[in-house]
Amino acid sequence: MTQLSVMTAAAFPSIDASSSSDSASTRDYSVFGGVLRSEIEFPELSLASKGAVPSWTVVVRLGAPPRGEMMSLGARQIGQERYELWRLSSGLRLKYSHAGTFDIACDGSRIIWYHRQDALPELVRSIVIGPAISLALELSGFLCLHGSAVAIGDEALAFVGPKYHGKSTLATALTAAGARLIGDDLLVVRVGKPATVRPGVASVRLWADMAAALPLGSICDTLMPGVKTTATGFVDRAVTAEPTALQAIYVLSPVRSGTDIPAARRDLLSPSEATIALAHQTKLPPPLVGLRAAGTQLAACAVVAATVPVWTLHPVRDVARLGSLVSQIIEWSIAE
Repeated sequence: MTQLSVMTAAAFPSIDASSSSDSASTRDYSVFGGVLRSEIEFPELSLASKGAVPSWTVVVRLGAPPRGEMMSLGARQIGQERYELWRLSSGLRLKYSHAGTFDIACDGSRIIWYHRQDALPELVRSIVIGPAISLALELSGFLCLHGSAVAIGDEALAFVGPKYHGKSTLATALTAAGARLIGDDLLVVRVGKPATVRPGVASVRLWADMAAALPLGSICDTLMPGVKTTATGFVDRAVTAEPTALQAIYVLSPVRSGTDIPAARRDLLSPSEATIALAHQTKLPPPLVGLRAAGTQLAACAVVAATVPVWTLHPVRDVARLGSLVSQIIEWSIAE
């Protein structure tokens, strides 16, 4: 069993404004099938091998972003949080109310964060390896879904759905049961025959009660407290670093537990139903990216839905029945 260590808030890497320049110390991380070179430290990511060529570079800049001609593409409001997306002559600009401004180059290779002193490092990191890098990936032709995935054998199971539907919990529980984690929160799909999932972030973010309920000590060695608990440092046998063909996609629709309700029930969606279901789970929603990008996403969802079975999964919301839920999903996977 792995010995779990806990990183306190004081141990979180901070964003050092004094070193915010291209010549500042950088680190290379392996993520999403490429290499992220960053001036921001990402403790949840694995370091890439020396001499790696970066796919994306994250740079920190002091002060306000430069002014210039901008065209609004869309906006999204979630409670008190607001995202705005703009098109610049140099690429895209993502403005987030709680973390500042992120400029993404036309080819997606460069992300500039304009340092905001009051932004939480945890939040800035989640924006970079969430919506910002999703924009970069979609510029390169990938489909980005809001989901988590694991590999069972040589094939992947993906779980998509809105926040609070249990994607991370289910992926972590399956990993503890012998599956291999592909990634959490952002599902990067290369559309084709077969559709494949790129390896994502080898860490999961869980609410404290779920982190306490799951046997994390058997699969990872570090817990980082925050708004959610981040479990990282997964052992080699618990992760996969290779693109994996999709066996199935599950759209989560949790139900309340009851004595007469099975731990898991699933319904196969038709290709048209599946297309719509996947389009509703894009990491970058239409109101944010605009109609043209949303049309491209919809076409990609249709191709995936035509080649991969998409199910609605009705898991019970009951920690005591999580083991039965995991067993049922593994049984379905092996049978297919």
